[in-house]
Amino acid sequence: MAGTFRDDIALPSVRALSKQLGVAQLTVSNAYQTLKGMGLIETIAGKGTYVVRNRQETPHQDQVAQLQLRFKQLLQDAANIGLSESFFIGALNQTASPDISPQVLKMALVGNSNRINLSYIESIQEVLGHRQTIDTYTFREFADLAQEQLDSYQFWLTIPHCIPRLRLRVAESTPIFAPYLIPSEETRTRLAQLSADTGVLLVSRYQTFLPAMLEGVKNFAPHLGKIDVIALEDEGLAASLASHRTLIYSTGCHSHLQPMLPATSEAFEYRHTPEPRYLRETLRPAWHHYCQHQEP
Repeated sequence: MAGTFRDDIALPSVRALSKQLGVAQLTVSNAYQTLKGMGLIETIAGKGTYVVRNRQETPHQDQVAQLQLRFKQLLQDAANIGLSESFFIGALNQTASPDISPQVLKMALVGNSNRINLSYIESIQEVLGHRQTIDTYTFREFADLAQEQLDSYQFWLTIPHCIPRLRLRVAESTPIFAPYLIPSEETRTRLAQLSADTGVLLVSRYQTFLPAMLEGVKNFAPHLGKIDVIALEDEGLAASLASHRTLIYSTGCHSHLQPMLPATSEAFEYRHTPEPRYLRETLRPAWHHYCQHQEP
């Protein structure tokens, strides 16, 4: 979910990761086998182990990559005859945008919380346009949907690594995309403002979210020292809150934590947002393709 290992980056070997984490090789091997069984990672002969690539993303990512190469070559061709980048800026300003109004699709997003989903949808609509509406479901609500209702959707979205979970009920012919998530702009700003000697405690409603949350904090606040983590249901929560000056909590924790917070504590919410680059370069081209090729 944190996006540390994407489909084009090899995972560490069992031996290397066991040494890095200080755990037995058998522990890492069992974890890899579990992830393979869930359809999240795959071993490619002669290359190594990788996060499973969403095959429906591939053609659109390849098209964007080819376009970027052509544009770089165009920049070089312009430089060879003495033109700067401003030439292209002027050309763009003089060129009317094509009037492309593809039909919208029946879309839905499945995640842990409808409140969080709605914030993701807002970011997604900034890229796809607000004519494209997106319904929201929690995983529990998704599991309860009638098959007829499921089949009425033309395009599904979910959170990272949850495509196999949806694919159990969604036909292979129906696209499912999972945007990478990064800390929101407000969260990144708050993280950058923390002093290096700040004692930080991360609290998550879900134990499984803590690794992604910790990775996100480390990426955007590399200056911080020791960072402690704890789940909301942990028995030692009250003691941990009392011993840390700064609390960063995941969505859904605030009402539980507020009565327990010391008066001197600084606390703010850790919020994710879909990665803008993924939305621009992967999701929008795929969405546009399916808009053009789906039956009305």
